Amino acid sequence: MVLVAFVMSCSEDLASPTLDRLRQPTGFRLSPESRYAFVSNGNWDRSELGGSVLVLDLRGLDRALESAPTAGDPTRTMPCHAEGARLSCSAEHMIVPAAGLGIGSAVGNLVVDRPSGQGGATRVLTVQRIPAAVVWFDVNMTDEGPVLDCGVGFDGGCDEVHTIVAALDRPEIELPGDPSRIVLDDQGYRFGYVPHLLGGSISLLALDGAAGPELVDVAGDFFRSDPFEDTEYAGGFGVASRPCDLANAPSGSRDCTRPVLYSSQRFFPSVRRFAVAPGLDVVLPGDESSLAVVNPEIVASQPFMADLAFENPEAESPLLVVQTTPAALVRVDTTVDVDGDPGDQVLGTVSLCEQPNLLAIHRPADEEPLALVTCFGEGLLAVVGLSSFRVLRTIALGAGANEIEVDRVTQRAYVVNTRDDSISVVTLDRRDAGFLTEVARIE
Repeated sequence: MVLVAFVMSCSEDLASPTLDRLRQPTGFRLSPESRYAFVSNGNWDRSELGGSVLVLDLRGLDRALESAPTAGDPTRTMPCHAEGARLSCSAEHMIVPAAGLGIGSAVGNLVVDRPSGQGGATRVLTVQRIPAAVVWFDVNMTDEGPVLDCGVGFDGGCDEVHTIVAALDRPEIELPGDPSRIVLDDQGYRFGYVPHLLGGSISLLALDGAAGPELVDVAGDFFRSDPFEDTEYAGGFGVASRPCDLANAPSGSRDCTRPVLYSSQRFFPSVRRFAVAPGLDVVLPGDESSLAVVNPEIVASQPFMADLAFENPEAESPLLVVQTTPAALVRVDTTVDVDGDPGDQVLGTVSLCEQPNLLAIHRPADEEPLALVTCFGEGLLAVVGLSSFRVLRTIALGAGANEIEVDRVTQRAYVVNTRDDSISVVTLDRRDAGFLTEVARIE
């Protein structure tokens, strides 16, 4: 689903960004210790001056889920009370006061970075489409909890260092419009990747610049345009970094010294491979692989591909790609041949609910790993068992089910419902009686 801003108003008539409740939430990420959550309010309708990033304290939710409150007794485990089999929790009672900040509009997903490794400082990064920028925050711990810092000036906005619109030392390299998402490399390389939903470009961030994350390269004409309609839509959605085995290294990796990545094309039924040259900090475009045979009468003017991830980021494993149209999860074998070229052969597909977009993987110890996929249009979460490669359950959540975050310690999945102004909590613990059900909703 392509979210768009659809209300235009004069700025003097608009209210300040919402900082005390959920409003069109899009991104969700847990803090390293899982007590706090960072949530982006999207302001997709542009009825306020901008969106925002909030901090939620989840301690009350933890206590409520552990103590099983009864209906009609909301005070015993505030901020939650029971509504049937599900807890209803108040976001207002969880928001850390004065911790959040307002930013631009059409705010996207969130990622958490730890520049100094485990135990070091924490940063949060996001994208906004209006105006186009990557925005990042330092997370400062106080007695009241985490507080976001982006060098806010007298105008109330983040400073130029924390608002990335161009390369610091090369202003001619500008961030293109319509950044779709930001993805951090999970293979040890200090890069971030930003595919752009329109315009066909992908941007590269170096996470350890002199003053913090920096834009270092933009590859134009990276994504292909819609092959069936004369729309000229060309853009990307997700990025996945391929695990590298030195004994079987893919071409372009320089014996596993360069990241090799896959990016999904939003308006073309394929994925695009690329690499990055550390030191030079440039994108090296590679080949593309078609993954679907599509009927143009069915998919015309609709997005094709969405999120993607490797089943196991710690070892060579199949690539999972969400196909928005027709709705499916595609499993791809990326094993390389003797020349180091990936075969990218489709191993199988499983049909999903309509308009699937976001993907998360849960790998519990000694149990079947799970793929979680949200379907925006129907407000559903599809759970696919990766051993059986079949849909185990489709769970009804809130309208506009969107970003997913899996807490591997508590074995919970958090899903933001953009249209419903809420966050669903789904248990992934097989020992729990509520396994694969929505056990709480923050609203």
